[in-house]
Amino acid sequence: MKGRRVVGWVVDVQNDFMRPDGRLYVKHLSEPEDPGAAEVERRIADAVSWMREHGEVVVYTGDWHALDDDEIDPVAPDPAKGTYPPHCMGRSPDPVEREGAELIPSVRPTDPLVLDVEADPARGESVAREALDTGRPVFIRKTRFDVFAGNEATEAFVAALAAELADPEFVVVGVARDVCVTQAVDGLVERGYHVTALRDATWGLGLEAEDVTLARWARGGRVTTLEVRAAEGREAD
Repeated sequence: MKGRRVVGWVVDVQNDFMRPDGRLYVKHLSEPEDPGAAEVERRIADAVSWMREHGEVVVYTGDWHALDDDEIDPVAPDPAKGTYPPHCMGRSPDPVEREGAELIPSVRPTDPLVLDVEADPARGESVAREALDTGRPVFIRKTRFDVFAGNEATEAFVAALAAELADPEFVVVGVARDVCVTQAVDGLVERGYHVTALRDATWGLGLEAEDVTLARWARGGRVTTLEVRAAEGREAD
């Protein structure tokens, strides 16, 4: 994908997912010894630094839940059915709960443009233009794991970015690989966008085998490492 301009896409690197004491720490659900997402925080931070230097814009997504969201079940959550205990409660009245929805400090953007959960397509288009004009990052808040289903402004936002940048490359990192990340990658690919997923900057829950996820991504886009992608950027320079 040499020559394409880069959009960095950083999925759900929030306190509740990334911190071992978070309310829904991302680790293999059936392997107690799995160290979890903290293992890739440094790699994700390195990828974000690269995106900030080489990308046209860095886009962050994050669950921004309220207790009545469809994917929240405080009584009998079942990941196999797509429900989880309360986490990333950005719309909670409790400030402690809201802290779990914040992006981790090592990658947290300064002064981002926000696409809040009630944003409409017109807001998505205007935020895309403003981000490219000003260089400010964007934070998309969503009510569902799938960013396209969880914020109705996402579709127009991404389409506007793609039009302005003449078919860019979306470089994707984050958690959880087999939930929100794969829905982002699959969603971008299904819409015809060029996607590169950095396999060393993501972590999963074990709901789908890693090799299965990566093989599907590779069929529609590209799977590589941060080192390889960064080296390609140096060659292009």
